[in-house]
Amino acid sequence: MANIAFVNEFRPPEKMSPSAPRESAPRAPRRRRLPTEARQEILQAAERVFAKSHADAVGLKEIAEEAGVSHALVTHYFGTFGGLVDAVLEQRVVALRERMLARMAEPSALSRPGELLTMLFDSLEEPVYKRLWMWVLATERSAAADFFPLRQKGLRQVAEQLATAIAEATGAPAVALVPEVERMLLIAVSTAYGYTVGKPALVGALGKTPSREVDRALQESLGEMIREHLFRFAARVQGAGSQ
Repeated sequence: MANIAFVNEFRPPEKMSPSAPRESAPRAPRRRRLPTEARQEILQAAERVFAKSHADAVGLKEIAEEAGVSHALVTHYFGTFGGLVDAVLEQRVVALRERMLARMAEPSALSRPGELLTMLFDSLEEPVYKRLWMWVLATERSAAADFFPLRQKGLRQVAEQLATAIAEATGAPAVALVPEVERMLLIAVSTAYGYTVGKPALVGALGKTPSREVDRALQESLGEMIREHLFRFAARVQGAGSQ
């Protein structure tokens, strides 16, 4: 009986009838991507994932699944999860900086500093940016030597263009204005980040409710304070140079 059971268990499979061929599931055709396209599609997938979930609730696996690529490919382009978060934030910051630089190149931009600050504040209020920035702070990623602001030094680009615009408007040498412009930019950006993160508590401590009106009033006041300070500073620099 044991031998019979053995034979039955390993009996060769019966051949299928020619009239009933086995159908295999169709394979989706592989789509060839240029490296730049693949990287950008992964970033777009990451944006979609981060729009639905906090960074500490997902990983490279979920990003890869959303992008329809392998985990290895995501690792190839970004290395670690922190590297991918950096890349998403970097893409957003570069786009913001380009918009601000384009606005600063307009002839009347210096007379409307509040508009430049509104662009900054609004970008920081965007949920994906805020979530990722909070993750960066919580994980101390911002202290890493390869964190994108330390590589790009984009704030310096903004300072140099702003100093050039003020120099053209006042006649003061741009090189003498850059250090003071950098300090004012640090004040503006630090205010924007701090206000974005702590707005409910900060505004609530004044007995007010956060609103667009409160946001805009802060941005306009801050913009005018910085503008007046920089133009007074430029006048002093110009006066000292003419003596």
